[in-house]
Amino acid sequence: MKTKLLKLFPLILVLVSFFSSTFGQPQLSSNPETIINGRIWVPSHSVDQADQFLFEKLELNGSFKFKGQQFNNLKFFYDISRELVITSIKTENKTKRNIVINPSYLEEFNVKNKNLFYQFKRGDLIHEELNSTHFYQVFSNSSITYIVKYSKIRNLNSKIGSSTFNYFNDNQLYAIRKGVLSSINNKNDIIKLFPLQKKEAKQFLRTNKLKISKNTPLDAIPFLIKFDQ
Repeated sequence: MKTKLLKLFPLILVLVSFFSSTFGQPQLSSNPETIINGRIWVPSHSVDQADQFLFEKLELNGSFKFKGQQFNNLKFFYDISRELVITSIKTENKTKRNIVINPSYLEEFNVKNKNLFYQFKRGDLIHEELNSTHFYQVFSNSSITYIVKYSKIRNLNSKIGSSTFNYFNDNQLYAIRKGVLSSINNKNDIIKLFPLQKKEAKQFLRTNKLKISKNTPLDAIPFLIKFDQ
């Protein structure tokens, strides 16, 4: 079913309105510098599924900051298994193309999903030790910046004769405090950031059933709102 949806996705994009300047999809004819470094996106596997995309969606609503220029009201999708941000553009001959946004020029993007706001930034704009071609969700409260790198591993279905893939979460979690980047592998790592509140932190995690793991990365946010003040 998801494979069929992916094949229908370019047709869906045709129905979307495109605008120049800072609103709507970027247009090559009106602003060539914004997308000239993008390359046409073609699925590398005919069996690509929505499982590989952020929030398992073939269409996200949000905005880009590209070479310092803001583009709002965008439709795009984010392949987290191959680290590709993809959108549709209008070419000089008025045809539509799905292109991979050049990560060297894409500085950040924002997404709203299920009434929650997600901010993603390019790694080098967050911390020098992060990958400059990858994008990370960032959440800053008081003294700590919490970072989630969404990733999925693709494995061929073990069923004999199968041509489909299974995707598994392989997210990575980080925290930056006083300029130092630290890996967060479990709830104990984040408790260590608050040594004077260790007892209260453990109680809060237990009471609210927060796990803080690569499968539940957003569980850390209510914890930080409570303790990072």
